[in-house]
Amino acid sequence: MCFLEIFKDWGGHIFSICGIIGGIFMYYRHDKKIKKQEHLLNELKIKQIRKTEEQELQAKVECNIIHEKNGSRRIRFYNSGQADARNVRVEIVNESTLEGVYLCEAWGPYDLITSHNGYREEGMLLCEGHTDTLQLRIIWDDDFGKGRSILQSPQL
Repeated sequence: MCFLEIFKDWGGHIFSICGIIGGIFMYYRHDKKIKKQEHLLNELKIKQIRKTEEQELQAKVECNIIHEKNGSRRIRFYNSGQADARNVRVEIVNESTLEGVYLCEAWGPYDLITSHNGYREEGMLLCEGHTDTLQLRIIWDDDFGKGRSILQSPQL
């Protein structure tokens, strides 16, 4: 009977204390989860900002073949990046196996191809039985780095 009397007198207080302790425990547990999520979100935002900053420093030089009449082609080297491309060089990778393709002039080097609408064009003539693709390595310098390159194989 002694236990029952203690429980009647102190039971409400004991349950209140347990509720307060449980509430404090849940608050700290929830706070820890929130802080972990905030940390992950901050890391992702920082990565995204760094990636955007890197993209602002990068040029992206590519090429397209423009078909004209009677086997005449123009190749357009353009910069689709956000930074200017400097010292642009063009190497023809498959030059030794090219057949029926005559380049009008030596391509490059170009001092500058500006971002947004900057381009250079070169001409070529094709004879019957010409090679189907042209393999080019385009090398340039920009604010992100020197000697950046891309390998492209446009269809003739």
